[in-house]
This record gives sequence, structure tokens and C-alpha cells, in this order.
Amino acid sequence: MYRARQTLLITTVALLLVFGLTMLYSTTYDIFGEALLQRQLVWIVLGAGGALLLSALDYRWLSRYAGWMLLALGICLAYLAIANVMNHRVMPEGIRSVARALPLVSGLHVGSARWLGLKSVRVQPSEFASLAIILFLSRYFSFHGRHLHTFYRGFFKPMMVVGVLVGLILLGGDLSTTVITGGMIFWLCFVAGVRLRFLVLTVLVGAVVGLTALHIDETRMSRTLYYRSPEQYQQRETYQLWMSQLAMGSGGWSGVGFTEGRIKRRYLPESHTDFIIAIIGEELGFLGVAAAMVFYATMVFSILWIGAAAPDREGMMVCSGVALALGLRAFVNIGVVSGFLPTTGVTAPLISYGGSSAVASLLGAGLVLNVGRIASRAALQRAASANSEVAEPPRYDLSHRQLPTS
Repeated sequence: MYRARQTLLITTVALLLVFGLTMLYSTTYDIFGEALLQRQLVWIVLGAGGALLLSALDYRWLSRYAGWMLLALGICLAYLAIANVMNHRVMPEGIRSVARALPLVSGLHVGSARWLGLKSVRVQPSEFASLAIILFLSRYFSFHGRHLHTFYRGFFKPMMVVGVLVGLILLGGDLSTTVITGGMIFWLCFVAGVRLRFLVLTVLVGAVVGLTALHIDETRMSRTLYYRSPEQYQQRETYQLWMSQLAMGSGGWSGVGFTEGRIKRRYLPESHTDFIIAIIGEELGFLGVAAAMVFYATMVFSILWIGAAAPDREGMMVCSGVALALGLRAFVNIGVVSGFLPTTGVTAPLISYGGSSAVASLLGAGLVLNVGRIASRAALQRAASANSEVAEPPRYDLSHRQLPTS
């Protein structure tokens, strides 16, 4: 049974990767040739190697170093946040020019500092922050379960630690990742058993911060206000969304044919990253998009299935966090492409082009497989222990008794 759970997860992840690489080739070969496909393959190999390593290690040992992981990622995110704040439109041009000259910072030209990198090699630290937060909160709530009813040790103390990281992601200009990470933290607190009134406080604080960030950023505010009427504002605010809906609508049930899509060639920016689902809808139709949704649902189910058999509370929380992190990203991406949600910069896990997203998703799968391996080993040990303790009927020493004489 344990092996079936892990096999289902591995099979689903492999199908998503093959599906994503196939559609990435179709989306990019006209413009980039095979260059992006080769880069994505390199990232996938690196992610698969990391996942294999994580599956062999003990997640309880890894979680001991979650605090150091948060510190390292916090330094990277703080550097990006400083660069993004310095590049804000209210800053003098001299400060903005200094921000653009900072080394290793990428993405300022699109209004956010999300990536650290050199030339074509870029890494997005916020993608890996989710895994570090999952490990940290899973360990903290497992070892401090008796304090969950208290405000300081059961809620405020861990929230201050992860809240700093979330705040740095927001200051870096990545509102969508901030919202997804905040939702994941809320879910982990709920699963751990944090009191409901504390969770309500989290929602209120998150809503205030989110609305403030939208008010400051006019571009995101316009996307949020106008996404329900993409045709009316198609020339500016909702151009990508309108092109995405045209692509999906033209695909019908079965699509126009593999590699035959037209919107990707000159009309839809970022078609190979944030909007690759739209190209799937155009070329493979509703059936292609439905297949991607089934793959995602199966992956989330398999992760939760493994978590249900976890040997301890910490393993269960690790699986819950990874399931929500991947499932929520998939839901948001498909929701954006279909016009159900405002346009954001969230990729489709394991399908879209993006090295950090692919590696982080595969590392999350490796953590879940690690939980499944530990659970399987614990079950085998319990079975062996039970078999070695076979009950025998009591024996009595009758040698000292004498037979009755007649």
C-alpha cells in the first residue's frame, strides 16, 4: 500500500513533466528553437537529482536546519527587496539608477525584483522559501503542540519568523507569491490546530497588507479592477488576459492541433511561462486543459494520501504544506488564464518554463517521497516486531510433583 502511494506520485509528476516539455517545445520552437527546451531539461535534471537526495534523507533531520534555510533565503530576499524599493517610481532618478546597477538583481524592468542571477541563469528565492517555511512550521508545531492554545508561543512567535520572510517577498514586488505563501501558512496553522481567533487575526492582517500593496501599485490595481471586462480594456490593462481567452476559446473541445496555435507567435507575451495553459487550450482544446487539471488533482491527492500514512505529526504537516503549495499555484495559474482571477505572475507547476519553479516543485515531491519512505520503513518495523512476539501457551514445570500412590 505504501509503495502504491509513492508510485502514484512519481507517475503523476513524470506525466506532468513530459506534458510540460512537449507543450514547451510547441510554444517556443518557432521563436527560440530548442534553446528553452534544453535549458528546462537541465533544470529538471537538477531538480530530479535534488528530489532523489531529499527522498533519501530523513525529513526530521532536514527540519532541524529549517531556521538556517530561512536565514539564507531571508538575506537573498532582503537584497531583492532593497533593490525593488530603491527602484520605485517615487524615488529620485539617482537612487533608481543605483538600483538598476546592483549586481545579480533581475526583473526590475517589469516592476519587481524576483530573481537573482547572472545573464540567462536566474534563480527565484521566493520559490524555495515555501519549502523552508513548510519545514520550519512543521517542526515547530510538532514540538510545541502543547502551546498551540497560547498566543505567544503557539501563534505569535512562529508567525513573526515566517512573517518577516513573507514581508520581504512583498517588498520585492511579488504580490502573487506573497498571497500564495500566506495561504499556505494559514493552512499549516489550521492543520496544526492553532486557535481559530488567531487565524482570523491572520486573515485580517493579510487583507490590510494586500489592499495596501494594491493601492500603492497602480498596475496591479488596474489588473484587479478590470480583469472581469478584458475585452473593454484589451489595449492596455487586460491585453494578456484577452489574448489568453482568445486562445482558449479558439481551441474548442479538441484544439486546432499540436504546434498549430497562432496566438503564441506574436500576440501573447509570456506564453511559455505564465500563460502556457492558454496555448494548451488553443492547440489541444478543452480536453488538453482538462487533462492538466486531472494530473494536478491526482498529484495533490497522492501527496495527501502519503501524508495520511505519515509516521508522525511533522510528516503529515510536511505533506499538507507541499500539497497546498503546488495545488494552489496550479489553481491560481489556471484561474488567471481562464479569467477567473486577476492576472498574476504565477507559473503552472511542472508545466511552465521556469527553472526555479521546476526545481522547487521537484524538491517538494522529494520531501513527500521521503515521508512515504519513512512511513513504509516504520510499518515494516512494526510488522516485524509483531511477528516476533508470537503468543505461546503457558508452560508449567511439573517435575517437582510426585505421582499419587495407590
